[in-house]
Amino acid sequence: MEEKKTIAIHLPRFKGKNKYETAENSSIIFIFIGAAILSVGMGLTAINSQGIFTIITMLGSFIAFISTVALILVWLSKEIFGGD
Repeated sequence: MEEKKTIAIHLPRFKGKNKYETAENSSIIFIFIGAAILSVGMGLTAINSQGIFTIITMLGSFIAFISTVALILVWLSKEIFGGD
């Protein structure tokens, strides 16, 4: 019998050294996810400017905006409370 080989994809560590770095990592990931959804929504809106495509665009921009605000708040709390 042949031995099956598996291919492993190694993703960067999501969890940071402390809770601030973990929150930073998750915020950055959600910024990228929001930007991707926004790009897809804008591309689909070029095809049809009504309905679900417009909602997808707004959802992507909302996710990216909220994640950016969360990242700024994490940085602020890290500076205030000393997240070393």
